[in-house]
Amino acid sequence: MGRSFFKYIFVIVVVVLVAYTGIKMLKDDSKEEEQLDQTSKVSTIQKDLRFAIAELDTINPILSTNRNVHELTKIIFEPLVTLNEDYKAEYALAQEIVKENDTTYLVKLRQGVLWQDGSNFTQTDVHYTIDRIKSEGINTIYKDNLRYLAEYKEIDDYTFELVLSQPVPFFEYNLTFPIMCANQYGNEEEFTNPDRNIAPVGTGMFKIEFADSGSIKLVKNNIYWDNNKKPAAEEIVIKLYSSIGEVYNAFKSGELDIMTVTANNVEEYIGTLGYNKIEYKSRDYDFMAFNIEADSVSDISVRRAISKIIDKNAMVANCLGSGYISSNFSLDMGNWLYTRDLTVDASTEDARNILEEAGWTYRNNSWIRDGRRIDINIAVNANNEARIRVAENIANQLENFGIRVSVLQFSPERYADMLNNREYECIITGIECSFSPSLRTFFGEGNLANYYNEEVFDLINKVENTTDEGELYDSYRTIFDRYLDDVPYIGLYRNTDIVVYNQGLVGSISPNAFNLYHNIDKWYRQ
Repeated sequence: MGRSFFKYIFVIVVVVLVAYTGIKMLKDDSKEEEQLDQTSKVSTIQKDLRFAIAELDTINPILSTNRNVHELTKIIFEPLVTLNEDYKAEYALAQEIVKENDTTYLVKLRQGVLWQDGSNFTQTDVHYTIDRIKSEGINTIYKDNLRYLAEYKEIDDYTFELVLSQPVPFFEYNLTFPIMCANQYGNEEEFTNPDRNIAPVGTGMFKIEFADSGSIKLVKNNIYWDNNKKPAAEEIVIKLYSSIGEVYNAFKSGELDIMTVTANNVEEYIGTLGYNKIEYKSRDYDFMAFNIEADSVSDISVRRAISKIIDKNAMVANCLGSGYISSNFSLDMGNWLYTRDLTVDASTEDARNILEEAGWTYRNNSWIRDGRRIDINIAVNANNEARIRVAENIANQLENFGIRVSVLQFSPERYADMLNNREYECIITGIECSFSPSLRTFFGEGNLANYYNEEVFDLINKVENTTDEGELYDSYRTIFDRYLDDVPYIGLYRNTDIVVYNQGLVGSISPNAFNLYHNIDKWYRQ
């Protein structure tokens, strides 16, 4: 009886343990699936991705002038500082950066990082990369990042100082260039040698396994330092094409998973079915600057009224069409410090109230005060057809309200002189927005509007000397409030870019102008 009883208990225990183990395994499998995609089964996952480069020059991101290369090599090579989906700076190969004074930065590197060939990453690699970027014999898109770097001081294998020739606001944002492996190269001649750049090693989550004239194969880097990013994909095949047209055809035929396009008429090339599309804001931003020292626009009520009259959405639709979007400010491309919606809804009624409260009277289709009529000139570059159309559209909107406008077209040379010397009442111009959240271009000394607000100027200096996110957020919000009050500029529009991807590609596709491949560690095919 006793033996049977213990045997019975033993059987029950075994059954319970087996059941528990089975349930735990199912939960673990379920958790793994959920991390990938809740709608998919593990058995359907294809762990290879298919990308493309058109007109490859070199896979070395320092030397390349190819946009596809700059996009794709972010998963092979890494910078000291990277930017997330909201353009917020985050440490990558740097572990810490300390601003010692206005022009000196102490950088401590992340230890334990290995190059994809197994060798140690140290400050020697950073020093080597900086020397190559600054070399007069090398043309690179990263040249401007280090324009004001005067000296590099080695301290130990994982620590160095950067000394600038003058203060650079938010200098950490300049440290987003890819770091190259010094041991793989030699002098400058070796760095530019095509044979040395067939399969360079990086520190990123994917490495080059082989490359030929038709493709480059990347495989998962099993010694990648960031344990929080373990790619679902085991390999990526980058197919090489001689033209963007060939890339379009390959995507249409289902040979590629994702590609970027800048063409406004993308649907003419790849149709409308069988893929998903994400449009995101580019760095190209156009705006109108008022010279607030000019008599015609020195009155704040005039600038405020103009900002309420212009219907930017209608302007974009009528003058520019697809590939453009109305824009309010340089940071509205998605920057985390765009802390306040700066949209100004078009309202002629509000504009009328603003002018009447300031003493202007509407008479004979004109606004008049003290015998003076609101009459302004808008300067544009005669070679920029898009801006001419925009200026004429703005002129029509303002004239319908009773503000007389002359659109003045100038040669590129004269236009540049006018910009430099602030010889205009209003001007339509544009910039390629920096990834840095610095606002000195618009509110600092010598800005295009000749604008000065003591509170704003003090806040600009303040935000450049703090890393406290709460303080930054509050300061930027105040700056934007003063911007809306004083209207030294009116944001107009920016270009948009497009990512199209196959419906079989699964994951969080969240491109921005800095990195198209955010969260690529979660991407896979099904």
